[in-house]
Amino acid sequence: MNLEKLRETEYRKCAVLLAELLDLDAGIEEKIEKCFNRMGIKNFFQHLESADLAPETSEKLQSIQTLIDILDNKRGAGITCGKTHGIPRNF
Repeated sequence: MNLEKLRETEYRKCAVLLAELLDLDAGIEEKIEKCFNRMGIKNFFQHLESADLAPETSEKLQSIQTLIDILDNKRGAGITCGKTHGIPRNF
């Protein structure tokens, strides 16, 4: 599998999981996946307004962005939160 296909597959998985987590319909899931492919996940969350989603959906996604920011900040502080296969996992 080439790198591009792998990236598309991972973006698809992320969009499906996000849609399940937030109880989004298939149309919004597809729109999010297209945005992931076009701009990447990090840029998608940084520029949610460009995705042209319903306000309720945007609010849910902003909550996810807040969680991502919190985890990024903790990871930067070097806080260890458990182990995965013997490798410390930092959050």
